[in-house]
Amino acid sequence: MFYLRRRSPVRKLLGAGHSGQVFLIQTPEKSIARKVFFEDKLANLVHYFFFGVPNPYVWNEDILNCAYYRRKIITKLVPFWFESQLKVSNAISRGWNEEFKAYQLDTEFIEGRHVSLRQPYRHQSQELQELVHSIMIPLQQYLIQAGLDGLVWQAGKGSPSALNNFLLQEDASGEYFFVWIDLESGVPALFPLNILTLFSFYLPQSFKNRGPLFDDVDINRLKQYINKNHIALEKKVGNQQYLELLEHIDYLEYHQKKWKSLKRFHRSLQYHLQKGYITQQQANWYSRYRLYWYGRELKRIFSQFIKTLFIYLPKKIFIKFKQIRFKSFFQQFWKFLFSHRYRLKMARIYVEKRIKKWQKRKQITSEAAKDLSANLYSENSSAYLNDFGVHIGIKGFITLFDYVLIPILYSFGAINEIMSLTWLVIDGPIYRTIYTSFRSIQAVKKRQEIPWIALLVGLLPSVGTLAYPCQMIYSAAINQDKVAQFIVYDFFTRIGAKIPIWGGKDTLTEHFFNGWADQIIYWLGGRKRNLNIPVEK
Repeated sequence: MFYLRRRSPVRKLLGAGHSGQVFLIQTPEKSIARKVFFEDKLANLVHYFFFGVPNPYVWNEDILNCAYYRRKIITKLVPFWFESQLKVSNAISRGWNEEFKAYQLDTEFIEGRHVSLRQPYRHQSQELQELVHSIMIPLQQYLIQAGLDGLVWQAGKGSPSALNNFLLQEDASGEYFFVWIDLESGVPALFPLNILTLFSFYLPQSFKNRGPLFDDVDINRLKQYINKNHIALEKKVGNQQYLELLEHIDYLEYHQKKWKSLKRFHRSLQYHLQKGYITQQQANWYSRYRLYWYGRELKRIFSQFIKTLFIYLPKKIFIKFKQIRFKSFFQQFWKFLFSHRYRLKMARIYVEKRIKKWQKRKQITSEAAKDLSANLYSENSSAYLNDFGVHIGIKGFITLFDYVLIPILYSFGAINEIMSLTWLVIDGPIYRTIYTSFRSIQAVKKRQEIPWIALLVGLLPSVGTLAYPCQMIYSAAINQDKVAQFIVYDFFTRIGAKIPIWGGKDTLTEHFFNGWADQIIYWLGGRKRNLNIPVEK
Protein backbone atom coordinates (compact mmCIF):
# COMPACT_ATOMS: atom_id res chain seq x y z
CA MET A 1 0.00 0.00 0.00
CA PHE A 2 1.29 3.44 -0.96
CA TYR A 3 0.51 6.26 1.41
CA LEU A 4 1.57 9.68 2.65
CA ARG A 5 3.77 9.67 5.71
CA ARG A 6 3.42 12.32 8.37
CA ARG A 7 6.33 13.57 10.43
CA SER A 8 7.20 11.13 13.20
CA PRO A 9 7.79 12.66 16.65
CA VAL A 10 10.28 9.96 17.74
CA ARG A 11 13.31 9.66 15.50
CA LYS A 12 17.08 9.59 15.60
CA LEU A 13 19.49 10.26 12.75
CA LEU A 14 21.57 7.12 12.14
CA GLY A 15 23.66 8.36 9.21
CA ALA A 16 23.67 9.73 5.68
CA GLY A 17 25.18 8.81 2.32
CA HIS A 18 25.00 10.02 -1.27
CA SER A 19 21.38 8.88 -1.71
CA GLY A 20 19.69 9.78 1.56
CA GLN A 21 19.71 10.10 5.31
CA VAL A 22 18.52 7.28 7.55
CA PHE A 23 16.49 7.78 10.73
CA LEU A 24 15.64 5.33 13.47
CA ILE A 25 11.87 5.50 14.02
CA GLN A 26 10.61 4.03 17.29
CA THR A 27 7.08 2.62 17.18
CA PRO A 28 5.19 0.63 19.85
CA GLU A 29 5.44 -2.52 17.71
CA LYS A 30 9.02 -2.33 16.36
CA SER A 31 11.93 -0.13 15.32
CA ILE A 32 12.09 1.05 11.70
CA ALA A 33 14.98 2.40 9.62
CA ARG A 34 13.52 5.22 7.55
CA LYS A 35 15.57 6.28 4.55
CA VAL A 36 14.59 9.76 3.38
CA PHE A 37 16.13 10.36 -0.03
CA PHE A 38 17.89 13.66 -0.52
CA GLU A 39 19.93 15.68 -3.02
CA ASP A 40 23.65 15.37 -2.40
CA LYS A 41 25.46 18.31 -4.06
CA LEU A 42 28.26 16.23 -5.57
CA ALA A 43 25.88 13.50 -6.72
CA ASN A 44 23.53 16.11 -8.18
CA LEU A 45 26.14 17.16 -10.76
CA VAL A 46 26.33 13.57 -12.00
CA HIS A 47 22.55 13.13 -12.05
CA TYR A 48 22.03 16.42 -13.91
CA PHE A 49 24.52 15.32 -16.57
CA PHE A 50 22.95 11.91 -17.19
CA PHE A 51 19.28 12.41 -16.26
CA GLY A 52 18.74 16.18 -16.32
CA VAL A 53 17.45 16.16 -12.73
CA PRO A 54 18.69 15.38 -9.20
CA ASN A 55 18.49 11.92 -7.61
CA PRO A 56 15.25 10.37 -9.00
CA TYR A 57 14.55 8.57 -5.71
CA VAL A 58 13.77 11.99 -4.24
CA TRP A 59 10.89 12.83 -6.56
CA ASN A 60 9.87 9.89 -8.80
CA GLU A 61 7.25 7.49 -7.45
CA ASP A 62 7.99 4.72 -9.95
CA ILE A 63 11.69 4.40 -9.16
CA LEU A 64 10.79 4.43 -5.46
CA ASN A 65 8.46 1.49 -6.12
CA CYS A 66 11.32 -0.21 -7.97
CA ALA A 67 13.46 0.11 -4.82
CA TYR A 68 10.62 -1.33 -2.71
CA TYR A 69 10.03 -4.39 -4.91
CA ARG A 70 13.75 -5.01 -5.50
CA ARG A 71 14.21 -5.42 -1.75
CA LYS A 72 11.24 -7.78 -1.63
CA ILE A 73 12.80 -9.87 -4.42
CA ILE A 74 16.35 -9.85 -3.01
CA THR A 75 15.03 -10.82 0.45
CA LYS A 76 13.70 -14.07 -1.04
CA LEU A 77 16.75 -14.79 -3.21
CA VAL A 78 19.49 -14.22 -0.60
CA PRO A 79 18.53 -17.22 1.62
CA PHE A 80 18.60 -19.35 -1.54
CA TRP A 81 22.15 -18.17 -2.23
CA PHE A 82 23.67 -17.88 1.26
CA GLU A 83 21.50 -19.86 3.69
CA SER A 84 21.87 -17.98 7.00
CA GLN A 85 25.20 -16.26 6.23
CA LEU A 86 23.55 -13.17 4.75
CA LYS A 87 20.22 -11.43 5.26
CA VAL A 88 18.66 -8.31 3.76
CA SER A 89 16.96 -5.41 5.47
CA ASN A 90 13.52 -5.94 3.96
CA ALA A 91 11.29 -3.11 2.76
CA ILE A 92 8.25 -2.40 4.94
CA SER A 93 6.55 0.56 3.31
CA ARG A 94 7.21 3.69 1.22
CA GLY A 95 5.68 7.11 0.79
CA TRP A 96 6.06 10.85 0.53
CA ASN A 97 7.69 12.78 3.36
CA GLU A 98 6.05 16.20 3.53
CA GLU A 99 8.63 17.62 5.93
CA PHE A 100 11.60 16.93 3.63
CA LYS A 101 9.64 17.21 0.37
CA ALA A 102 11.06 13.88 -0.74
CA TYR A 103 10.14 10.21 -0.95
CA GLN A 104 11.12 7.79 1.80
CA LEU A 105 11.55 4.05 2.19
CA ASP A 106 10.89 2.26 5.49
CA THR A 107 12.97 -0.87 6.07
CA GLU A 108 13.76 -3.25 8.92
CA PHE A 109 16.04 -1.72 11.52
CA ILE A 110 19.19 -3.79 12.04
CA GLU A 111 20.94 -3.60 15.39
CA GLY A 112 24.50 -4.36 14.29
CA ARG A 113 27.93 -2.93 13.67
CA HIS A 114 30.39 -2.58 10.82
CA VAL A 115 33.37 -4.91 10.53
CA SER A 116 36.22 -4.24 12.94
CA LEU A 117 39.12 -1.92 12.27
CA ARG A 118 42.58 -2.79 13.55
CA GLN A 119 43.49 -0.93 16.73
CA PRO A 120 45.82 -1.32 19.74
CA TYR A 121 43.63 -3.98 21.35
CA ARG A 122 42.80 -5.86 18.15
CA HIS A 123 45.56 -6.25 15.56
CA GLN A 124 43.78 -8.95 13.59
CA SER A 125 40.20 -9.70 12.59
CA GLN A 126 38.78 -12.17 10.07
CA GLU A 127 35.55 -10.18 9.71
CA LEU A 128 36.80 -8.05 6.80
CA GLN A 129 38.18 -11.05 4.90
CA GLU A 130 34.96 -12.99 5.45
CA LEU A 131 32.71 -10.14 4.34
CA VAL A 132 34.65 -9.43 1.14
CA HIS A 133 35.52 -12.95 0.01
CA SER A 134 32.65 -15.02 1.43
CA ILE A 135 29.80 -12.53 0.99
CA MET A 136 30.39 -9.56 -1.32
CA ILE A 137 32.24 -11.20 -4.23
CA PRO A 138 29.91 -14.26 -4.40
CA LEU A 139 26.90 -11.92 -4.07
CA GLN A 140 28.06 -9.91 -7.09
CA GLN A 141 28.25 -13.10 -9.15
CA TYR A 142 24.77 -14.22 -8.06
CA LEU A 143 23.28 -10.81 -8.87
CA ILE A 144 24.75 -10.84 -12.38
CA GLN A 145 23.44 -14.37 -13.00
CA ALA A 146 19.96 -13.26 -11.93
CA GLY A 147 19.96 -10.14 -14.12
CA LEU A 148 20.22 -7.76 -11.16
CA ASP A 149 23.15 -5.98 -12.82
CA GLY A 150 22.53 -2.55 -11.29
CA LEU A 151 22.71 -3.96 -7.77
CA VAL A 152 26.36 -5.08 -8.04
CA TRP A 153 27.48 -1.48 -7.42
CA GLN A 154 25.89 -1.54 -3.97
CA ALA A 155 27.34 -5.02 -3.48
CA GLY A 156 30.84 -3.61 -3.99
CA LYS A 157 31.94 -4.44 -7.55
CA GLY A 158 34.70 -1.87 -8.08
CA SER A 159 33.26 0.30 -5.31
CA PRO A 160 35.25 0.25 -2.03
CA SER A 161 32.67 2.52 -0.41
CA ALA A 162 30.06 -0.29 -0.64
CA LEU A 163 31.63 -2.05 2.34
CA ASN A 164 29.54 0.08 4.71
CA ASN A 165 26.35 -1.24 3.08
CA PHE A 166 26.76 -4.35 5.23
CA LEU A 167 26.40 -4.79 8.98
CA LEU A 168 27.49 -7.63 11.22
CA GLN A 169 24.78 -8.91 13.58
CA GLU A 170 24.80 -11.57 16.31
CA ASP A 171 21.91 -13.93 16.98
CA ALA A 172 20.75 -15.25 20.39
CA SER A 173 23.24 -18.14 20.29
CA GLY A 174 26.20 -15.80 19.79
CA GLU A 175 26.71 -16.71 16.11
CA TYR A 176 27.15 -13.76 13.78
CA PHE A 177 25.95 -13.16 10.23
CA PHE A 178 25.96 -10.25 7.79
CA VAL A 179 23.02 -8.03 6.79
CA TRP A 180 22.81 -6.03 3.55
CA ILE A 181 21.21 -2.77 4.64
CA ASP A 182 21.62 -0.32 1.74
CA LEU A 183 20.56 -1.39 -1.77
CA GLU A 184 19.86 2.04 -3.33
CA SER A 185 22.64 3.85 -5.21
CA GLY A 186 23.48 7.52 -4.81
CA VAL A 187 25.11 7.92 -8.24
CA PRO A 188 25.11 5.98 -11.53
CA ALA A 189 27.61 3.10 -11.53
CA LEU A 190 30.31 4.71 -13.67
CA PHE A 191 33.02 5.57 -11.13
CA PRO A 192 34.65 2.32 -9.97
CA LEU A 193 38.07 2.58 -8.35
CA ASN A 194 39.28 -0.28 -10.55
CA ILE A 195 39.35 1.17 -14.09
CA LEU A 196 39.36 -2.36 -15.59
CA THR A 197 35.95 -2.99 -14.02
CA LEU A 198 34.62 0.11 -15.78
CA PHE A 199 35.60 -1.18 -19.23
CA SER A 200 34.91 -4.88 -18.60
CA PHE A 201 31.49 -4.53 -16.96
CA TYR A 202 29.94 -1.12 -16.34
CA LEU A 203 30.42 0.48 -19.77
CA PRO A 204 29.20 -2.61 -21.72
CA GLN A 205 26.15 -2.80 -19.44
CA SER A 206 25.53 0.94 -19.91
CA PHE A 207 25.56 0.57 -23.71
CA LYS A 208 23.24 -2.41 -23.41
CA ASN A 209 20.80 -0.45 -21.23
CA ARG A 210 21.17 2.74 -23.33
CA GLY A 211 22.22 4.67 -20.27
CA PRO A 212 24.38 4.37 -17.16
CA LEU A 213 23.46 1.63 -14.69
CA PHE A 214 21.41 3.02 -11.84
CA ASP A 215 20.03 0.02 -9.93
CA ASP A 216 18.70 -1.39 -13.23
CA VAL A 217 17.32 -4.92 -13.48
CA ASP A 218 17.27 -7.07 -16.62
CA ILE A 219 13.73 -8.36 -16.11
CA ASN A 220 13.89 -10.99 -18.88
CA ARG A 221 17.10 -12.49 -17.46
CA LEU A 222 15.62 -12.39 -13.96
CA LYS A 223 12.52 -14.28 -15.10
CA GLN A 224 14.68 -16.85 -16.89
CA TYR A 225 16.78 -17.32 -13.75
CA ILE A 226 13.70 -17.78 -11.56
CA ASN A 227 12.16 -20.22 -14.04
CA LYS A 228 15.42 -22.22 -14.28
CA ASN A 229 15.68 -22.54 -10.49
CA HIS A 230 11.97 -22.64 -9.66
CA ILE A 231 12.00 -26.12 -8.08
CA ALA A 232 14.90 -25.36 -5.71
CA LEU A 233 13.54 -21.87 -4.99
CA GLU A 234 10.03 -23.09 -4.20
CA LYS A 235 11.49 -25.78 -1.95
CA LYS A 236 13.60 -23.20 -0.12
CA VAL A 237 11.07 -20.38 0.41
CA GLY A 238 7.77 -22.26 0.15
CA ASN A 239 4.96 -22.10 -2.38
CA GLN A 240 3.34 -18.92 -1.01
CA GLN A 241 6.62 -17.00 -0.91
CA TYR A 242 7.50 -18.20 -4.42
CA LEU A 243 4.19 -16.90 -5.79
CA GLU A 244 4.82 -13.57 -4.05
CA LEU A 245 8.26 -13.47 -5.67
CA LEU A 246 6.71 -13.81 -9.14
CA GLU A 247 4.19 -11.10 -8.29
CA HIS A 248 6.90 -8.73 -7.08
CA ILE A 249 8.86 -9.25 -10.31
CA ASP A 250 5.78 -8.24 -12.32
CA TYR A 251 5.36 -5.09 -10.22
CA LEU A 252 9.05 -4.27 -10.63
CA GLU A 253 8.80 -4.69 -14.41
CA TYR A 254 5.79 -2.35 -14.56
CA HIS A 255 7.36 0.46 -12.53
CA GLN A 256 10.80 0.17 -14.12
CA LYS A 257 9.27 0.50 -17.60
CA LYS A 258 7.36 3.61 -16.49
CA TRP A 259 10.52 5.20 -15.03
CA LYS A 260 12.67 4.30 -18.05
CA SER A 261 10.10 5.59 -20.55
CA LEU A 262 10.15 9.06 -19.00
CA LYS A 263 12.02 11.48 -21.28
CA ARG A 264 14.62 13.94 -20.03
CA PHE A 265 12.30 16.95 -20.50
CA HIS A 266 9.41 15.36 -18.59
CA ARG A 267 11.76 14.26 -15.80
CA SER A 268 12.80 17.88 -15.29
CA LEU A 269 9.19 19.06 -15.36
CA GLN A 270 7.97 16.39 -12.92
CA TYR A 271 10.83 17.06 -10.51
CA HIS A 272 9.94 20.75 -10.18
CA LEU A 273 6.23 19.92 -9.92
CA GLN A 274 6.78 17.29 -7.23
CA LYS A 275 9.02 19.61 -5.20
CA GLY A 276 6.41 22.39 -5.40
CA TYR A 277 8.55 24.78 -7.47
CA ILE A 278 5.83 25.04 -10.13
CA THR A 279 2.07 24.44 -10.18
CA GLN A 280 0.21 21.86 -12.26
CA GLN A 281 -1.10 24.67 -14.47
CA GLN A 282 2.45 25.89 -15.12
CA ALA A 283 3.60 22.33 -15.84
CA ASN A 284 0.83 21.92 -18.45
CA TRP A 285 1.81 25.22 -20.10
CA TYR A 286 5.55 24.45 -20.19
CA SER A 287 4.86 20.99 -21.63
CA ARG A 288 3.38 22.75 -24.69
CA TYR A 289 6.14 25.39 -24.94
CA ARG A 290 9.39 23.56 -24.23
CA LEU A 291 11.71 26.36 -25.35
CA TYR A 292 10.34 28.57 -22.57
CA TRP A 293 11.12 25.82 -20.07
CA TYR A 294 14.70 25.48 -21.28
CA GLY A 295 15.09 29.26 -21.13
CA ARG A 296 13.71 29.29 -17.59
CA GLU A 297 16.15 26.57 -16.50
CA LEU A 298 19.17 28.33 -18.05
CA LYS A 299 18.18 31.57 -16.33
CA ARG A 300 17.73 29.76 -12.99
CA ILE A 301 21.10 27.99 -13.20
CA PHE A 302 22.93 31.18 -14.19
CA SER A 303 21.21 33.16 -11.43
CA GLN A 304 22.10 30.50 -8.84
CA PHE A 305 25.74 30.54 -9.98
CA ILE A 306 25.97 34.34 -9.67
CA LYS A 307 24.33 34.34 -6.24
CA THR A 308 26.64 31.60 -4.98
CA LEU A 309 29.78 33.26 -6.29
CA PHE A 310 29.07 36.87 -5.32
CA ILE A 311 26.59 36.67 -2.42
CA TYR A 312 26.49 33.34 -0.57
CA LEU A 313 30.22 32.53 -0.70
CA PRO A 314 31.47 36.00 0.41
CA LYS A 315 28.79 36.04 3.12
CA LYS A 316 29.86 32.62 4.39
CA ILE A 317 33.53 33.66 4.44
CA PHE A 318 32.65 36.87 6.30
CA ILE A 319 30.62 34.98 8.93
CA LYS A 320 33.44 32.48 9.46
CA PHE A 321 35.99 35.31 9.76
CA LYS A 322 33.72 37.15 12.19
CA GLN A 323 33.44 34.06 14.40
CA ILE A 324 37.23 33.94 14.97
CA ARG A 325 38.06 35.16 18.47
CA PHE A 326 41.45 36.69 17.83
CA LYS A 327 42.04 37.74 21.44
CA SER A 328 41.38 34.22 22.71
CA PHE A 329 43.48 32.76 19.89
CA PHE A 330 46.56 34.84 20.71
CA GLN A 331 46.16 34.15 24.45
CA GLN A 332 46.10 30.42 23.79
CA PHE A 333 49.00 30.72 21.35
CA TRP A 334 51.07 32.54 24.00
CA LYS A 335 50.28 29.85 26.58
CA PHE A 336 51.13 27.19 24.04
CA LEU A 337 54.57 28.71 23.44
CA PHE A 338 55.61 29.01 27.07
CA SER A 339 53.56 26.51 29.09
CA HIS A 340 54.58 22.83 29.11
CA ARG A 341 51.44 21.98 31.11
CA TYR A 342 49.17 23.70 28.59
CA ARG A 343 50.75 21.87 25.62
CA LEU A 344 50.36 18.54 27.37
CA LYS A 345 46.75 19.37 28.21
CA MET A 346 45.98 20.22 24.55
CA ALA A 347 47.55 16.95 23.36
CA ARG A 348 45.52 14.94 25.88
CA ILE A 349 42.27 16.71 24.96
CA TYR A 350 42.88 15.95 21.29
CA VAL A 351 43.54 12.25 21.91
CA GLU A 352 40.56 11.97 24.32
CA LYS A 353 38.24 13.29 21.61
CA ARG A 354 39.53 10.73 19.13
CA ILE A 355 39.11 7.89 21.65
CA LYS A 356 35.46 8.89 22.16
CA LYS A 357 34.93 8.93 18.38
CA TRP A 358 36.18 5.35 18.07
CA GLN A 359 34.09 4.26 21.04
CA LYS A 360 30.97 5.85 19.53
CA ARG A 361 31.60 3.89 16.32
CA LYS A 362 31.85 0.67 18.40
CA GLN A 363 35.40 0.16 17.14
CA ILE A 364 36.83 0.07 20.66
CA THR A 365 35.11 -1.17 23.79
CA SER A 366 34.41 0.98 26.84
CA GLU A 367 37.08 -1.03 28.72
CA ALA A 368 39.67 -0.29 26.03
CA ALA A 369 38.69 3.40 26.02
CA LYS A 370 39.17 3.56 29.82
CA ASP A 371 42.56 1.87 29.54
CA LEU A 372 43.68 4.29 26.82
CA SER A 373 42.56 7.27 28.92
CA ALA A 374 44.44 5.91 31.94
CA ASN A 375 47.62 5.43 29.88
CA LEU A 376 47.14 8.92 28.46
CA TYR A 377 47.62 10.42 31.92
CA SER A 378 50.53 8.20 32.98
CA GLU A 379 54.02 9.62 33.43
CA ASN A 380 55.51 7.35 30.75
CA SER A 381 53.51 8.96 27.94
CA SER A 382 53.88 12.56 29.15
CA ALA A 383 57.34 13.39 27.75
CA TYR A 384 56.80 12.62 24.06
CA LEU A 385 53.08 13.44 24.29
CA ASN A 386 54.06 17.02 25.14
CA ASP A 387 56.16 17.12 21.95
CA PHE A 388 53.23 15.66 20.01
CA GLY A 389 51.15 18.54 21.38
CA VAL A 390 53.73 20.97 20.00
CA HIS A 391 53.47 19.38 16.55
CA ILE A 392 49.66 19.63 16.68
CA GLY A 393 50.01 23.31 17.56
CA ILE A 394 52.49 23.81 14.73
CA LYS A 395 50.01 22.16 12.36
CA GLY A 396 47.27 24.58 13.48
CA PHE A 397 49.57 27.55 13.01
CA ILE A 398 50.65 26.30 9.56
CA THR A 399 47.01 25.80 8.52
CA LEU A 400 46.21 29.40 9.47
CA PHE A 401 49.31 30.60 7.62
CA ASP A 402 48.54 28.51 4.51
CA TYR A 403 44.90 29.56 4.19
CA VAL A 404 45.24 33.21 5.21
CA LEU A 405 48.72 34.66 4.81
CA ILE A 406 49.86 32.83 1.65
CA PRO A 407 46.78 33.94 -0.39
CA ILE A 408 47.34 37.53 0.85
CA LEU A 409 51.04 37.47 -0.10
CA TYR A 410 50.19 35.96 -3.48
CA SER A 411 47.46 38.53 -4.19
CA PHE A 412 49.92 41.37 -3.51
CA GLY A 413 52.54 39.80 -5.78
CA ALA A 414 55.01 39.12 -2.95
CA ILE A 415 55.24 35.45 -4.00
CA ASN A 416 54.45 33.61 -7.25
CA GLU A 417 52.61 30.34 -7.97
CA ILE A 418 55.70 28.11 -7.69
CA MET A 419 56.74 29.72 -4.40
CA SER A 420 53.22 29.29 -3.00
CA LEU A 421 52.99 25.59 -3.89
CA THR A 422 56.52 24.88 -2.69
CA TRP A 423 55.86 26.53 0.65
CA LEU A 424 52.61 24.60 1.11
CA VAL A 425 54.62 21.36 0.83
CA ILE A 426 57.73 22.21 2.88
CA ASP A 427 56.50 24.56 5.62
CA GLY A 428 55.35 21.76 7.96
CA PRO A 429 58.58 19.72 7.69
CA ILE A 430 60.66 22.88 8.23
CA TYR A 431 58.89 23.92 11.45
CA ARG A 432 58.82 20.35 12.79
CA THR A 433 62.51 19.81 12.01
CA ILE A 434 63.51 23.05 13.75
CA TYR A 435 61.60 22.06 16.89
CA THR A 436 62.74 18.42 16.93
CA SER A 437 66.36 19.44 16.29
CA PHE A 438 66.17 21.74 19.32
CA ARG A 439 64.74 18.87 21.41
CA SER A 440 67.50 16.54 20.14
CA ILE A 441 70.18 19.00 21.26
CA GLN A 442 68.52 19.16 24.68
CA ALA A 443 68.51 15.35 24.84
CA VAL A 444 72.23 15.19 24.02
CA LYS A 445 73.06 17.72 26.75
CA LYS A 446 71.00 15.79 29.32
CA ARG A 447 72.30 12.42 28.06
CA GLN A 448 68.76 11.28 27.25
CA GLU A 449 67.41 9.28 24.30
CA ILE A 450 67.74 11.24 21.04
CA PRO A 451 64.35 11.33 19.20
CA TRP A 452 65.84 10.45 15.82
CA ILE A 453 62.71 8.60 14.62
CA ALA A 454 60.69 11.77 15.30
CA LEU A 455 63.32 13.78 13.43
CA LEU A 456 63.08 11.55 10.33
CA VAL A 457 59.27 11.19 10.30
CA GLY A 458 58.87 14.94 10.89
CA LEU A 459 60.58 15.57 7.53
CA LEU A 460 57.62 13.98 5.71
CA PRO A 461 54.80 16.25 4.45
CA SER A 462 51.33 15.67 5.97
CA VAL A 463 52.16 12.49 7.93
CA GLY A 464 54.98 14.28 9.80
CA THR A 465 52.51 15.07 12.59
CA LEU A 466 52.93 11.42 13.63
CA ALA A 467 56.64 11.96 14.39
CA TYR A 468 56.42 11.67 18.16
CA PRO A 469 53.78 8.88 18.31
CA CYS A 470 56.17 6.89 16.08
CA GLN A 471 59.00 7.76 18.46
CA MET A 472 56.89 6.59 21.40
CA ILE A 473 56.27 3.23 19.72
CA TYR A 474 59.92 2.77 18.80
CA SER A 475 61.13 3.74 22.26
CA ALA A 476 58.86 1.08 23.81
CA ALA A 477 59.50 -1.74 21.34
CA ILE A 478 58.81 -4.52 23.87
CA ASN A 479 55.83 -3.04 25.74
CA GLN A 480 54.50 -0.88 22.93
CA ASP A 481 52.70 2.27 24.00
CA LYS A 482 48.95 1.80 23.42
CA VAL A 483 48.31 5.55 23.27
CA ALA A 484 50.95 6.05 20.58
CA GLN A 485 49.60 3.08 18.64
CA PHE A 486 46.10 4.51 18.83
CA ILE A 487 47.27 7.88 17.49
CA VAL A 488 48.92 6.21 14.48
CA TYR A 489 45.88 4.00 13.79
CA ASP A 490 43.58 7.01 14.10
CA PHE A 491 45.67 9.23 11.83
CA PHE A 492 45.89 6.81 8.91
CA THR A 493 42.30 5.64 9.32
CA ARG A 494 41.11 9.26 9.08
CA ILE A 495 42.96 9.62 5.76
CA GLY A 496 40.86 6.79 4.30
CA ALA A 497 37.71 8.27 5.82
CA LYS A 498 38.33 11.69 4.23
CA ILE A 499 39.04 10.56 0.66
CA PRO A 500 36.07 11.67 -1.50
CA ILE A 501 33.87 9.31 -3.55
CA TRP A 502 35.73 6.04 -2.79
CA GLY A 503 36.55 6.77 0.84
CA GLY A 504 34.54 7.36 3.98
CA LYS A 505 33.88 5.64 7.27
CA ASP A 506 33.67 1.83 7.22
CA THR A 507 34.79 1.60 3.59
CA LEU A 508 37.42 -0.67 2.11
CA THR A 509 39.53 2.47 1.57
CA GLU A 510 39.45 3.25 5.29
CA HIS A 511 40.41 -0.35 6.09
CA PHE A 512 43.29 -0.16 3.61
CA PHE A 513 44.84 2.85 5.34
CA ASN A 514 44.06 1.31 8.72
CA GLY A 515 46.11 -1.70 7.60
CA TRP A 516 49.05 0.54 6.70
CA ALA A 517 49.01 1.93 10.21
CA ASP A 518 49.24 -1.65 11.47
CA GLN A 519 52.26 -2.26 9.23
CA ILE A 520 54.04 0.90 10.45
CA ILE A 521 53.44 0.02 14.10
CA TYR A 522 54.86 -3.46 13.68
CA TRP A 523 57.84 -2.17 11.69
CA LEU A 524 58.67 0.37 14.38
CA GLY A 525 58.48 -2.41 16.93
CA GLY A 526 61.09 -4.39 15.01
CA ARG A 527 58.66 -6.79 13.36
CA LYS A 528 56.97 -7.02 9.99
CA ARG A 529 53.61 -8.33 9.07
CA ASN A 530 51.42 -8.75 5.99
CA LEU A 531 48.78 -6.10 5.36
CA ASN A 532 46.33 -8.79 4.18
CA ILE A 533 43.83 -6.15 3.07
CA PRO A 534 41.37 -7.62 0.54
CA VAL A 535 40.99 -5.71 -2.70
CA GLU A 536 37.63 -5.53 -4.46
CA LYS A 537 37.44 -6.67 -8.07
